[in-house]
Amino acid sequence: MKNTNWDDIRLLISVSEQGSLLDAGRAQGIATTTVSRRIANLEKSLGAHLIHRTYGGTLLTDAGRRLVDATASVAIELDASIRGAIGSDQALEGAIKVTIVEGLAPLMVEAVQQFRLRNPNVTFELDQANRPLDISKGEADIALRTVRPGSQGLVVRQVGTIHFGVYGARSRFGTRIVAPGRDLLSRCDAVVLGGELQGLKETQWLSSRVRLVALQTPTLSSLMAAVSSGVGVGVIPDEFAAKDPSLHRLCSCEAVPKKALWLVMNRRTARTARVRAFAEHVAQYLRDYVSA
Repeated sequence: MKNTNWDDIRLLISVSEQGSLLDAGRAQGIATTTVSRRIANLEKSLGAHLIHRTYGGTLLTDAGRRLVDATASVAIELDASIRGAIGSDQALEGAIKVTIVEGLAPLMVEAVQQFRLRNPNVTFELDQANRPLDISKGEADIALRTVRPGSQGLVVRQVGTIHFGVYGARSRFGTRIVAPGRDLLSRCDAVVLGGELQGLKETQWLSSRVRLVALQTPTLSSLMAAVSSGVGVGVIPDEFAAKDPSLHRLCSCEAVPKKALWLVMNRRTARTARVRAFAEHVAQYLRDYVSA
């Protein structure tokens, strides 16, 4: 391991991104034979097989995948440091497409606003469709997810944790001492997410404990509005509810007490200066906003 060449690890990352030794060589401006030789040297220094060739291209072995997953983020940060050291201090500009799960828009919009104060020439497109865009296929540059993706070719990092509770309208519940537990919920009506989101664990859990489901709604924002107006109780992230004084926390959501928050990028676009800079900004913003 002590003789491992960092440039050879970069080359393995390129093979992972490009899918073949030929395309990795083209991307790096070197011959396929050179790629093959350097990967072989890397395998020898580590004492492990990292790739295997198939008719359709080059695949990583389990050891190769673990190495790429462990070093890809470091490679991006190192490239950024090198560019900074040689004076690549140019203003950021261009477009960034961000996809988020429904309900996370308030977090992302505020992060975008803060970023654009310093980088006014960067523009954004925000997508929060229930069908998540495929980052690995380049449908978006950055994603914010509550489920860790398993696709190859992605840079994934946990940037926080969201906690969930059952909330009601403060006008109804905030003036009395409310004993938590199943008996409380059995006397309440509920507002839950419907449509494509009705299968969520938190929705099923709450629906089975209340008197009846008074309203199904397709978005978290409309759910919060309905709860605050007194239509019923609902499961809401604590971090979002904390900003709404009309909501009163009744108890924890036992089915889903918390969810990890994942920042996801395609390895290719992650090397773009504006995408990399915004990703770092979002990660820091979320660390300040939600507990890691």
